[in-house]
Amino acid sequence: PTATGGSGSLEELDQLEDPNSALSRLWDREHNEHVLRQALEQSKAKFSTNTWLAFQGVVFGGKKAADVAAELGISVNAVLIAKSRVLSHLRRETRDLVD
Repeated sequence: PTATGGSGSLEELDQLEDPNSALSRLWDREHNEHVLRQALEQSKAKFSTNTWLAFQGVVFGGKKAADVAAELGISVNAVLIAKSRVLSHLRRETRDLVD
């Protein structure tokens, strides 16, 4: 078979070899985001609804723990523990997969 691509393809491959190139950094960021999305989706079922909602509200919603606690009818401490448990789980799941 005939190889496709021109010098532009070779330049892109060279950029991927350089960990400091813009393309390599973009590649790494997109990879890490993909891994995190997959880990979040797979992890959701491992936690109770309140734990997941507390984590989500603080981490992705940018809400204060006290506000999330009031919304869910749980203590602020329960929100902080939920956040910690989910983040710890995600770190373990993605430890060797992201930079």
